Amino acid sequence: MKPGINRTIGLSLFIFMCIIVWWSITTDYGDDKHSQLSKNSHYIELFMNEFELTAMNEEGKPSYLMTGLYMQRYNNSDVAEVKKPVLHILQPDNQWLISADTAVINNKSDTIQLKDNVVMQQQNVVPALTMHTQKMLINTKTQIARTRTQVKIVQGTSRLNAKGIIYNNITSKLELLSNVNGFYIPGDTDAK
Repeated sequence: MKPGINRTIGLSLFIFMCIIVWWSITTDYGDDKHSQLSKNSHYIELFMNEFELTAMNEEGKPSYLMTGLYMQRYNNSDVAEVKKPVLHILQPDNQWLISADTAVINNKSDTIQLKDNVVMQQQNVVPALTMHTQKMLINTKTQIARTRTQVKIVQGTSRLNAKGIIYNNITSKLELLSNVNGFYIPGDTDAK
């Protein structure tokens, strides 16, 4: 090759490399774009395996205790998802043990939504009242449990079925919403 052509190619490569280096050092790769990405991305912010959680009431006394196999909460969500939750309502006179396949805890609305194979069993009472359903929403402040799904209620030899219930744990009032059938034996003390 001729020396003039080599010099032109060399000078062209040098100028091209200078432009690439200048472009790479002046391009803004600032943290703003990365922080924007992390704010908009969906990721698990908190998780626990085989956990125990105690929630306190306004007086500083335990309101409820929850255990579970796994809990997770995403960064951009107000809810925590729980697998195999077991909820212990700790009101002195009306204690309940509630289990399900999954739960969603929403601290903003003070609710726990239990789903699939929900069993709500009264504690420290003979015979205990047990309710079986597929969904149950519990307000942890008002201690009201409600569902619109089919509910099977058992206490001793008494058996009731209803489509939906509202249960107030503070007043012990149980309201059966619709399609009620079965039999109730007052004073039933059979603890089977």
